[in-house]
Amino acid sequence: MPAYDGGETYPLAYRAVDQKAPDASGVYTLFTPQRWMYVGESADIRESLFRHLNEPPAWMIRSRPLSFSFESVPAGERVSRKQALVAKLAPAYDSAE
Repeated sequence: MPAYDGGETYPLAYRAVDQKAPDASGVYTLFTPQRWMYVGESADIRESLFRHLNEPPAWMIRSRPLSFSFESVPAGERVSRKQALVAKLAPAYDSAE
């Protein structure tokens, strides 16, 4: 599955999150090879992805393997960018829970 806007994609794993995800404001997606699973927004993308890894909801455990992509977005634009991505990608889950 390609990134939503031509960005890079990475396996959702500790090393990739540590090396690739920024500790910055933005939006991110979680997906399998067949389906967009979740779109999130965060003041710290890396921290949020580590939270997903450390405390995965049941759907994440059932949906392996997962990958992630992200884009940096200013705090004031995160919610609207997330809403636009949800409308475009129609992820399977609308909550991290």
